[in-house]
Amino acid sequence: MDRTPDLTGLSRRRLVAAGVGLAVVPLLPGVASANPTEPGRTEAGQPEPGQAAVGGAAARWDPTAFGSTITAQPPDPTAVLLGSPGFETYADGVGDDTAALQAAIDEASRRGIANKLGDILGGARDFPHGDGGGVVLVPPGTYRLSAPVNVHDSVRVVGFGPHRPLFLLGANSPGYATGTARDVFAFRRRPVGGPITYANNDTFGSALVNLNIRIDPGNPDAVAVRFGGAQLCILQDLDIDVGEGRTGIDHNANLIQRVRVTGGEIGLYAYAASAGWQTTLLDCRFSGQRQAAVEMFNDAKLVVVRTAVADVPRGFSSAEGQWQHLYLQDSHFQDVRDAAVVLNDSGSIPGAENDLIRYSNQLTLLDCTAANTRDLLVLAQSGARTRTPWASTRIRELTYGLRVERALSRRESRRDGVDADLAPGAPVSRIRDALRTDVPALPPVGNWVSVAEVAARMGRTIGAGTDDLEVFQAAVDRYDTVFVPIGRYLFSDTLRLRKTSNLVGLHPRQTWLLAADGHPHFSDPAAPRALVATPRGGRNIVTGIGLDTARQTPGSVNLLWQSGTGSYLADVTTQFVKWHPEDVASGDPGYTYRGRHKYGIWVRGGGGTIANVWSVNGWADNGLLVEETAVPTWVYEISVEHHETREVVLRDVSRWQFLGLQTEDHLYGWRSQAVEIEDSSDLLFGNSVLFRVATVLGPYPYGVSVRNSRRIELRGNRGYRDKTPEFTQWGVAVTDHRTGRSVPELEFTLIGIG
Repeated sequence: MDRTPDLTGLSRRRLVAAGVGLAVVPLLPGVASANPTEPGRTEAGQPEPGQAAVGGAAARWDPTAFGSTITAQPPDPTAVLLGSPGFETYADGVGDDTAALQAAIDEASRRGIANKLGDILGGARDFPHGDGGGVVLVPPGTYRLSAPVNVHDSVRVVGFGPHRPLFLLGANSPGYATGTARDVFAFRRRPVGGPITYANNDTFGSALVNLNIRIDPGNPDAVAVRFGGAQLCILQDLDIDVGEGRTGIDHNANLIQRVRVTGGEIGLYAYAASAGWQTTLLDCRFSGQRQAAVEMFNDAKLVVVRTAVADVPRGFSSAEGQWQHLYLQDSHFQDVRDAAVVLNDSGSIPGAENDLIRYSNQLTLLDCTAANTRDLLVLAQSGARTRTPWASTRIRELTYGLRVERALSRRESRRDGVDADLAPGAPVSRIRDALRTDVPALPPVGNWVSVAEVAARMGRTIGAGTDDLEVFQAAVDRYDTVFVPIGRYLFSDTLRLRKTSNLVGLHPRQTWLLAADGHPHFSDPAAPRALVATPRGGRNIVTGIGLDTARQTPGSVNLLWQSGTGSYLADVTTQFVKWHPEDVASGDPGYTYRGRHKYGIWVRGGGGTIANVWSVNGWADNGLLVEETAVPTWVYEISVEHHETREVVLRDVSRWQFLGLQTEDHLYGWRSQAVEIEDSSDLLFGNSVLFRVATVLGPYPYGVSVRNSRRIELRGNRGYRDKTPEFTQWGVAVTDHRTGRSVPELEFTLIGIG
């Protein structure tokens, strides 16, 4: 499907539909769950053994297959295998496997490694090296749990097999019917010498992947997953059947992808993520909740893409007194009885006399659909309702908040409130097209070839501190999908992927490719050289890998991405270091590092789909440089932080969408501009967070600069902090360097630059 952003309709005719009754037209089919022949389901369309069906008969409109995505055991000897000696399980749904699972997670954490280059975990908070995370592999089976399981910082629990493993909270488990919410899985921080806490802004890389969770009757206070974390934390490929329990997911971190939540009072109870970033819901489904699919508390900053909500009283509902930055695109509402979205009236929020607070209440629905859903938006205090007059509706656009249209021109205009552009008719074909994912599937595990196996055949040892490039290059030259086990691998030059090459790891904080420090190949800033490079027009998949350009490599680039349509870059990080002046004392581990690098991630002529990437190599010239490309590209939940002068630079770029872009300066990074756009067009930024820390030492005049560019939409923005506002607020939201015009409002629902 062509998802090229249509940014030419800034002056489209709009319909504000309030208080209009439903037209009498045929309704769409009822809620669907999955295609009858999807992976992980029988040919008769029944759920996998021991798993609950999610939804009813949605196969007619849901194009997404929700089955096992890791179909066999990944060949990683460092991972802990649940059920192996020392971690024996019953796996029959009867015997209690809680202790065995917790022991496996504890052992994975002990085996793990941490990146020591400026890593704030590396001794900064009594968190020693060698206790930094790891992977637990879970074979197929039904594992009964009876008490909470702690998922420690940077530990990933990954299921495998033709059917996903099922974790089952047995009926009437002790402690889950006391009136107090109790977790089944909880993402945690475990500093040595300190108390175990819930995951916070020092939590990186934790995950539950390719698993199912079911809560049996008699557990009304059960919460399936208490989620949290700062970067690279994911819930991916999960079916969560809450049943009579309380909540599917409580709190949120970075990426929730291909997750289906059925039943419960609330599907997702969303808060601001630990560090205040966005959370992206990608290709998710919520159905059958008793209260709401998603309940939002303190500015959850949700980016919701290709997500369906069905058979619930409310879709997305805000707690009283809270503002929200809520962005939905290509999503569907089916049989929502009260309202698709319930927000507070902006004027009712405490502090609303301040425009920064009032305009922080932002809603965007873009290219969404609704069927048998009467009210699209309800404002809680006034009771104002934006109501569709049709039984099936195309929501071309529905916004609430400040709109600045024809920005940076003499015809610039502003308006505030509800704005709706609706049309009748959302046929099944349209819904299916909107929900069809742009995320390529991983190759079957049976096709993965471990680079360690290649090394053994060559009579070589890798990961021992000597140059590993020859082995890696031999692997990618011969095999399409190369698996990289947990470890640290040294490169003296660029690893060059072929057009069909895939590079797969399980954990980017535990699987590192490192540049040889000071090597001549990475020493010339006038001739940048990448640690890993993909070819022009490639259909490459690179996922689960960390990229580290060492210290003194002034010509180094962590990744040169030239792949095209159909490619996928996801779950990738660079080393965590912050730029700072040379005279800063070295007491804080974040400022002991002195480095020189060229770029973090460099996209030249490429694109595709990019998700959950953390570019934080702070001594590089910038964290993300995109040049000379018109490849349609969708970027989800990307974080670019801590660079001296520029975070994101776009030059001669068109047809890109950034959904959930986050930037952050730091104590000494007050000169760091968030986004620089030159000679570009047809760009969409959805729900950006351009963050300035409370300790920043000085102001900066603008967050986004535009030069010789057009047809750019900035949809939703978090652009200020209320601490030391003279420093933590951008001078203006966006400025045009050619004309000198600017838009001063830092909080807005839309800035349309025509």
